[in-house]
Amino acid sequence: MLRKVCMYVSMVYMLMFAIAFIVMPVFKIDVTFFLVIPLLAIYFFVNLHISKLKEEISTNATGLICGAFYFSMCIICVCMDVFGNRSLQMIWTPLAFIVFPMVYIDKMYKYGIEELIIILIYAPLGYFNKSIELFRLDLHILIAAYIIAMICAHIILEMRSKAGLTLIELKKMSAIDKLTHVLNKGALLQKIDNYYLQKEAEAPSAMLIIDLDDFKQVNDNLGHNTGDLLLERVGTLLISSFRVYDIIGRYGGDEFVVLMPNMTDPAILQLRCRTLQMFLADVQLGNGQPFSVSIGAVIDKGYHASQDVFRIADDALYKSKIMGKNCVTTWMVEKESEVSIKPIIINIVENEDDPLAKLGDDSDEYLYKVVSDVDESIRTISQYRENIKAIVVNMAVEMESDGIILRYIKTREGFSNIPVLAIASTDEEARKAKKLGANKVQKSDLPPEKYRNTISKLISMEEI
Repeated sequence: MLRKVCMYVSMVYMLMFAIAFIVMPVFKIDVTFFLVIPLLAIYFFVNLHISKLKEEISTNATGLICGAFYFSMCIICVCMDVFGNRSLQMIWTPLAFIVFPMVYIDKMYKYGIEELIIILIYAPLGYFNKSIELFRLDLHILIAAYIIAMICAHIILEMRSKAGLTLIELKKMSAIDKLTHVLNKGALLQKIDNYYLQKEAEAPSAMLIIDLDDFKQVNDNLGHNTGDLLLERVGTLLISSFRVYDIIGRYGGDEFVVLMPNMTDPAILQLRCRTLQMFLADVQLGNGQPFSVSIGAVIDKGYHASQDVFRIADDALYKSKIMGKNCVTTWMVEKESEVSIKPIIINIVENEDDPLAKLGDDSDEYLYKVVSDVDESIRTISQYRENIKAIVVNMAVEMESDGIILRYIKTREGFSNIPVLAIASTDEEARKAKKLGANKVQKSDLPPEKYRNTISKLISMEEI
């Protein structure tokens, strides 16, 4: 804007000279009329310097540069009106008073203070250099121009403010999903990315992915209007159930995502998820059937990127889905300190005393991660999926959990290509392992070296 002002001031200045010679026969050019030339030259180089800066200058610096230009231009106008034509009524300063608030955006008190200072500067200069009649007339015109300038500034700033608020409101509206009143997918991902870019390195957060159970059946059996009403109700419940600063959005058709900054307690997170499920169970669809959702939730203490946390939360949701309807899976993601050193083999054992727990004690080639809990096993597989070369499962663990680990691995995209060695102590366990898709089944009474050889062969086959 300052560049445009400098250009237009030069053009208007020359035009006003031409008009002055035509309409005022007594008009004479004074040396003060040329003071604007060095001012425009100075600001030409200021503009040139600013345009070469790699970063934008601050708002305060912009205000200072433009304010100095405005003030200097008014002082030059005062000199032209006082010394240029002592016998004529002032022209330039009142014009500057009225015009500049229209092109120069700032707070009203700054306009008022600057123009009041200009009036105070003009008063002694006009009093001692002009006739008393012209001085009084000039002062009257200048005060009138000051009042008009303040009114114009108020109207223009109010209009710009309303336009700005309207623009902000439009941006908000474009970011909101019209049906559920939460963020749409684009705005949701942008907000999450911005949070991860601005947060401190190890600031904790929780991410939830919420999926509506059997939503397709709702649309097919009860109609799309009922489905839309259900989605709207879910959006309302999400807004009321989470904190003001939590990021809530609709990721897909019937899938929602919530990011909770500074959430560290898995018990509180689990309670929040269960409470949400309880509220949603009260939603009436008109067919007498209860409504439910499955949730995958992850707490990360700041060690992972947003896409990694989202991927793990999505894996947690998948575990909830294969466990049945209305389930919650809550994981605490650990810090990956030694992942990059060696490829990983997940060793799922019955307990710490299981002989298989020491399977990797003599291994220099692989890092064996020993886990004994079903939920921890799947969480570990999800977190380290990129570096996992093989998985060893003691089928005693699987028999207690109805084979959920193998079912998860062999049906989940991204895990199904990981070779699995199942260790069975009974024929029933062996049959179960083969049914669930284990790549190799071996008895539990073999020496550790046999297992390690089998693992190496499985990995070699996978790499081929």
